[in-house]
Amino acid sequence: LKERDGNGPSQKLVMLEVEASDADASGYEPVWNNDNLVGFVTSGGYGHTVNKSLAMALINSDLAKEGQNLKVHVVGVEKDAKVIQMSPYDPEGSVMRV
Repeated sequence: LKERDGNGPSQKLVMLEVEASDADASGYEPVWNNDNLVGFVTSGGYGHTVNKSLAMALINSDLAKEGQNLKVHVVGVEKDAKVIQMSPYDPEGSVMRV
């Protein structure tokens, strides 16, 4: 147990920005790094205040770095994704004032 606990968790929860215009990830979609399965989406949807498709995912801890490029399969189609900060929002409210 000491060895296991000393290594930290094998997966971390991250926020992904998904390059999807026609469908959003909703849950259990696979997350890939090159040809390696590295995690899965836990939930997702469209972020209206940031105008982006967002998803939360559990991925391998070594890839849980802001800016990490990954792939997510949304409705069977591979989409580009990127690890972003956990709470994206529009601090100036500029989207609401368009």
